[in-house]
Amino acid sequence: MQKKTILAYFMAGALSTLIGCTESEEVAHYSGIIEGKKTLIQTEISGLVHDIHIEDGAEIKENDLLLSLDTRKLDLEIDNAKAAIDIAKAKKVDAEDTDQDTLIAQANGAVEQAEIQLKIVELQKEKLSIESPLEGVVQDVHITVGELANPGETLITIIDDSVKELVVFIAEQDLSLAEKGKEVTIQSIAYEDKTFKGTIKTIATEAEFTPKNIQTKEERAKRVFAVTIDVSDATELKPGMTVDVNF
Repeated sequence: MQKKTILAYFMAGALSTLIGCTESEEVAHYSGIIEGKKTLIQTEISGLVHDIHIEDGAEIKENDLLLSLDTRKLDLEIDNAKAAIDIAKAKKVDAEDTDQDTLIAQANGAVEQAEIQLKIVELQKEKLSIESPLEGVVQDVHITVGELANPGETLITIIDDSVKELVVFIAEQDLSLAEKGKEVTIQSIAYEDKTFKGTIKTIATEAEFTPKNIQTKEERAKRVFAVTIDVSDATELKPGMTVDVNF
């Protein structure tokens, strides 16, 4: 009887140890691609591209000149606006000679309107020089010299690699391993002997089918949850790199 009791305690202890090991070492492995924050550069007014000052892959700083659009049309409008100011001022002198308050007031108003028109045209000309709103890397230049740039069209795509995210699609059975704010480990074949840290930023509230860029039909048929991970502090990881994530 004593031997059976000892054996029962031994088996219970071994089973408890095995279960504890399984729970503590439960890890899910997924892969994803590092993405940088994209900024799409557009123009506010139409114009022919006169010069492109950057190229794909160029590192740029805030306010660097990206594109120059043709200014000839607006240069003529500026000349006309300046001429209109001169005419308005000449009429103002004539009005002042009459000593008629009504004519003088009208002449003053005409000068002010002409000066406002000049400022408007000069502002439009400034917008033909398109500058970068941020520091980053040029991913794509979507237009060439001589083409017409129109509002609403993407002319240049800039990647802000100081803000980097990683989206992985995890299976429902692993969803409990993903918690907002949780730190995860990341590995890349570019740095085989090094691990990086990321922080879970968001977790999708609804399941979806695995995106089409997943290789096998079996994987695409599964329902998964998108998990976004912030990896901005991992300076070695670059947008476009494929990495492995351990939850």
